[in-house]
Amino acid sequence: MPASTAGRLLDGPRLPALDRAVDADAAIERISASGLRGRGGAGFALGDKLRAVRANAAGGEAYVVANAYDADPDSPLARTLLERRADLVVRGIELAMAITGARRAFLYLHPEASGARGTAERALADRDDIEITFGPGGFMGGEESALLNVLESKRAMARQRPPFPAAQGYQMRPTLVSSVETLAWLPLVLDGATAKMKLVSVTGIVAKPGVYEVELGTTLGAIIDRAGGASGEVKAIHVGGPTGGILSAKRRETRLDYEELKAAGTHLGSGQVRALGTDVCMVREAGRLFAYLAKESCAICVPCRVGTKRVQGILEGVSSSLGRAADLPWLEELGDHMERFSLCGFGITAPSIIRTTVREFPDDYRAHISDGRCPTGTCTTLRARRYETMVQP
Repeated sequence: MPASTAGRLLDGPRLPALDRAVDADAAIERISASGLRGRGGAGFALGDKLRAVRANAAGGEAYVVANAYDADPDSPLARTLLERRADLVVRGIELAMAITGARRAFLYLHPEASGARGTAERALADRDDIEITFGPGGFMGGEESALLNVLESKRAMARQRPPFPAAQGYQMRPTLVSSVETLAWLPLVLDGATAKMKLVSVTGIVAKPGVYEVELGTTLGAIIDRAGGASGEVKAIHVGGPTGGILSAKRRETRLDYEELKAAGTHLGSGQVRALGTDVCMVREAGRLFAYLAKESCAICVPCRVGTKRVQGILEGVSSSLGRAADLPWLEELGDHMERFSLCGFGITAPSIIRTTVREFPDDYRAHISDGRCPTGTCTTLRARRYETMVQP
């Protein structure tokens, strides 16, 4: 086995030769030793998932689903990777199939990913064991268990877990569901590379928005600088996509790291790093995000279906200068219920928006609640009356 070297996805070396006689157990041990974690947001160890699927299949039917859905419309990481390195993605799927014993795989795309579809079709022209499939559109179409329902011709709604897909996934058989970015690392890691890089989408008030490949551990400020720097004064950095937390610009030294982002109150999520300017009111921005989440919720579980709508209503009331001091603990309580009882990561992570904006930007909330004004002068009235329910402080 070659010595370990730093690997890259987008601008990496040639594709390593495929070892068709791969030793599954040895491959899993090497992947585990490399520390390769899922790049789709949750950061689960890939070696553990491969081992679980292989063990649960026990020589029987198993499946691989390569998730290239890009649920966050502002973070086209999967389609960028497929358009530039479809060969690497396909090789990763092949290796995942060989390791788990799967004889069939799915490459799951967003219906609007026309460029990625074209490159994928060319890369798979001579294959009948890897099928290109499409989600329904919308945010929830890319959720791990919802996409399994889509593959089974059902609605894109989250499933109760456990059982997890590694035990009972597609057609109730052991299934490896992994992002294409994660799977693309398989051939490189098995060829001796170290998986230190991460694709990110840099958006907002930056000079050169786009998809970049950066090293895990890079500071948020350095990532913004990589995109040409900010085009104005940065007030906040939104990390993780629509369900991610919004951090103060003072946290620009926070590193792109699973644990460090979690400690800061957000998560890697969709890999989006968005710079927000001083003209953005954080109360209105939080309300805008929850309006989007309420619309995109699959609505199968009450904590998410009702919670997102309630939070949206409260935040719109606050930004319309109808807020009360009691709204803040109410928001915290709703967030706690969503995190504890939602079926999937959509509802579990969404409260990070509330917690980070209240903690990092208390003056924005104080101006609306105590002074009846928007601190940036940008908010317009969204509600003429407060959002009231039978149960509230």
